[in-house]
Amino acid sequence: MASERFVRVGHLKTVEAFREHLDNLGVELPVDHTVETAPESPLAQPYDHREFKIGNRFCIHPMEGWDGETDGNPSEYTFRRWRNFGLSGAKLIWGGEAVAVRPEGRANPNQLYAADHSKAGIGKLREELHAAHKEHIGDTDDLYVGLQLTHSGRFCRPFDKAKLEPRIVYRHPILDPKFHIDSDDPILSDDEIKGLIDDYIRAADMAADLGYQFVDIKHCHGYLG
Repeated sequence: MASERFVRVGHLKTVEAFREHLDNLGVELPVDHTVETAPESPLAQPYDHREFKIGNRFCIHPMEGWDGETDGNPSEYTFRRWRNFGLSGAKLIWGGEAVAVRPEGRANPNQLYAADHSKAGIGKLREELHAAHKEHIGDTDDLYVGLQLTHSGRFCRPFDKAKLEPRIVYRHPILDPKFHIDSDDPILSDDEIKGLIDDYIRAADMAADLGYQFVDIKHCHGYLG
C-alpha cells in the first residue's frame, strides 16, 4: 500500500486551503474566515473555571528560561520574563515555568527549585507579574496564576549542564538506549519515590502560601518513566 502524504498544517497558507484539508479528512471543525480582534474576539471573552472567572482566554504556557541562580533563586532575567507575562494581558498564567521540587531534579543548573531559601524569590515572581499587569493592563482580580512543578527524571542535569544524572522509576525499552541508561542504578527505590511525592506536596504547599492559585504537575516527556 502506498503511503499517504502527510500534510503539515503550517504549510496551509489560506483559510480555504485549511477548510479543504479538513474536508479531505472528514473532520467537522468550524473555522472563521476572518479573525476577530478584541474585544469582539472569542479569546477576549472571560472563562468560568470552577468558581473563578478568568478575564480572557489568552494563556501563557510554562517554559523555563534556565536563567535563575544556581541556588534555585530567580535572577533579574527571570524577573524580567515574569514581568513581561504580566504585561502581555493574558489572564491565565499556566505555571509560569517549571520549578524543580528538589535541586537534584533540575534539568539545568540554572533552573529554579523550591526550597526554604528560594521561597521569597519565587513569591516575588508572582508579585512582580501582578504589579506589571495592574500598572499596564488594569484589574488583577480576574488574573489566574499558577506554578508548574517538576522533576526532570532521566533528563536531570542539576549541577553540570553537560552531564546527565538520570533518575527513573522503571526501565524504558526505547528511551534508555537513546539516553545511554544501561543499568538499574538510576531507578528510584520505593522509599525514594515516597520522598519525591512528599517533595511535590511541600512545593505545592509553598506555592499556596505564596498566593499561587494552582500548581501544574509536569509529568511527561518520559521524565521519570
